[in-house]
Order: sequence, then structure tokens, then C-alpha cells
Amino acid sequence: MTDPDEYFPANTIPVLSWALDLYFKADGKFKESGVIELIFPAGSHKVMMQKKGEHEIIVWMSKKKIYVRSRCAFDKECSFNSGRINAGDREALKKLPWDETNSRAFFAAMRKWLVRLRFDFVTLIRALNTACDRRVEIPLTTKWGRTFNKFDDYRRNKWPDDVTTEDRERFLEEVLVRVAFWIQTAAQVDALK
Repeated sequence: MTDPDEYFPANTIPVLSWALDLYFKADGKFKESGVIELIFPAGSHKVMMQKKGEHEIIVWMSKKKIYVRSRCAFDKECSFNSGRINAGDREALKKLPWDETNSRAFFAAMRKWLVRLRFDFVTLIRALNTACDRRVEIPLTTKWGRTFNKFDDYRRNKWPDDVTTEDRERFLEEVLVRVAFWIQTAAQVDALK
């Protein structure tokens, strides 16, 4: 079982929620067009060793807020089910059963979801940078002894040459990866606010 502090979703989704609070305060563009859900398969519901239904973790946006819940498609009484969780609550997200979600596909799915919601790219990236700086005690010294004065320094460290703002989707996905590891690194040294 993975350490809950290392779950990619528990390190990325809260920052995205905090960043969108800043994004909307800055009057970033957003056209509410119904609920667009992002569903992560999270294993199967089994009865007597037989697969009966699917478990899912769902992320959605409503009234400019992100929410998350886990759901069993087979049994409403299943212990997998959870209530609606505010995505900004990292501790609550860590308690969700993320182990059977595909962590490799997580960042690509988040990127596609954000692109579908049609946020202003520049304002969103700035909001992510600001949210990362505000929720971590900076300068951040990692458990390996490296010090970063702010998230942007960390984000630019070993940045792939092929990732540019010309390909905004690839750029956004790489920023989301860096966000997850920034929060995970801060959690390892008790530097989260």
C-alpha cells in the first residue's frame, strides 16, 4: 500500500482547488457549462471473490468549486462509498482509496479535464505557482538538502527541453507533475502550511 502522502491526486487536486480560488478572484475566464466529471476507475466490488461492479473516484466542478467522492456502482452500502469532499481538504483526500487508480494516467486525465473546462492558460499557471508558494513554508529545503526559494525555482529545475508554452497541454501536464512532487516534498519535511 502506498503512503497516503505520496498519492498523486492527494498532492495535486488540493493545490488545483486552491489555485482556482485565486483564479476566480483574479476574474479568470470561465464559462459554466454543466457538470464535467472526471472519473478514475479504482478497482472492483467483489462478492465471494467474484467481480460484481466497479469502484470509481469522481472529480467534478460545481459553482466554481472542485469536489471529489468515491462511489461503488454496485452497492450503495459499500464501505468504498464516501460523501462529497471539498477538493481543498488534502487530509480528507488522502483517506480515499487511491491505491487501485492508474497513477500513470492521472496527470494526462487531469490535463484533459482542465482543457475541457477552458480556463485561461496564463492565469491558471500563475495561480498554480502562487498556490504552491502560499501553502508551503519557503524557502523549502528538501530531505536531500536542496533548497528552493519558491515553487517556480523547483518547477524549472531539470525542466524537459521539449516542453514549451507552444504546446500548452504538454506544458500544463508537466506543471501538474511538478505541483504533486512539490507538495509531496514539503510533506516529507513538515513544511506544509
